[in-house]
Amino acid sequence: MTATTPQLDASAILAPYMGIFFVAFLVSLVATPVMRRLALSNGIVDVPDLLRKNHREPIAYLGGVAIFVGWLVAVLASHFIDPHTVPVAGPIAVDFPISIVIGAAAIVITGMLDDIYGISPRVKIGGQLFAAAGLALNDIGFRFVENSLRLLGLGAVPDPIVYILGTVLLGFLVVAGCNAVNLIDGLDGLASGVCAIATLGFLAIATLVAIEAANDPFALPETLDTDPTRIVMAVAVVGAILGFLPYNFNPATIFMGDAGSLLLGFFAITSILLFADTGAEALKLATVSLIVFAVPITDTSLAIIRRKLRGKPIFSPDNEHLHHLLRRSGFSVKQSVGILYLAAIAFAVIGVVLVATDMQWRYIMAIFAVIYAFILVSVYKVARALAAREDPAAAKIAARAAAAQQIPADDDPTPPGEEEDEPAAPHGRRPEAPARPGDTPAPLS
Repeated sequence: MTATTPQLDASAILAPYMGIFFVAFLVSLVATPVMRRLALSNGIVDVPDLLRKNHREPIAYLGGVAIFVGWLVAVLASHFIDPHTVPVAGPIAVDFPISIVIGAAAIVITGMLDDIYGISPRVKIGGQLFAAAGLALNDIGFRFVENSLRLLGLGAVPDPIVYILGTVLLGFLVVAGCNAVNLIDGLDGLASGVCAIATLGFLAIATLVAIEAANDPFALPETLDTDPTRIVMAVAVVGAILGFLPYNFNPATIFMGDAGSLLLGFFAITSILLFADTGAEALKLATVSLIVFAVPITDTSLAIIRRKLRGKPIFSPDNEHLHHLLRRSGFSVKQSVGILYLAAIAFAVIGVVLVATDMQWRYIMAIFAVIYAFILVSVYKVARALAAREDPAAAKIAARAAAAQQIPADDDPTPPGEEEDEPAAPHGRRPEAPARPGDTPAPLS
């Protein structure tokens, strides 16, 4: 009678890493009020200007620092755990890349400088590119280019070409991801919650990949070695965000500032790039990961498209992001955040299902293109309708019609009883700024 190799399931894969989650959660939960007191005592606050920032009193920054501390402590603790055991290879170690820590630290420092002193977009881009360079220390992103070129049938590509393409891709993705999250950080708990949901999607995908690799007798050693890194990354990020979110949900008592929004974008892009180190599955998992991260990507794409169509610089701020459209459509802050949470959950579920069903990459690309195009067109149509309704000439005609019918005009989109749910706009401690930093500091905004 032949003995069969035991098969690992999700519980067996994730069990060794739960301690990391609790470390990240508890450290972030304790560090957040500490950072709040520190911010208030040093005047590092978001001052309301009664224009775009409608909270009633100054709100502390530095929540992003608490998230970083929780994540960092959890990552350090991961070196003292025994990760899941692979039946065909035995115990494997957690070898978390130091380049990710260097990049995250660079992002947090860049964001803190902007939250405290205010720095130019060029300086912020420089900090983000420095973080991207940090990732390059462990070839994160370069292997994706190499795998993609090979899978596309281009054969052996010279190393200098791979290096150039990898450098460009790495810099672009880091800058785009950081600012995509920065753009949606416009309502209490929005960016942090959406990123937590997306990271849970990354965790589910990482678990499925680890299960397949662990139960595959022919799995490559490099594939097995990267599984713990992806899981540790996701578990630590989710724990750190959830420790911060209770303080950030409406009504918020602390904002994560650019230090937090840029950091969460960096975490998301790093997770996507880690999936790209999976050999034959590189393109498939990277595409699926982008679907999971679709809410920030969609909002950023819409911002660029509408500004280009109107002949405006893509860096110019506006109030037509997804959360702005929901608020002006009559939804309260909590309702708007809830709707975008549901959208993030839907995309995460789609991504996980595509991996669980082992769908081929070409079909995943088709699904991604259809969903993405549908959302872009739909939201753009809504934005145009709202813009037409708010056009001065159209407003004058509507006012005359209302006066003729003796119907009072109602310019307040907030439903009755929702006044206490007014958004506490997260960024921008400089009251003289023409727009809240949720738009202005983002180089892609």
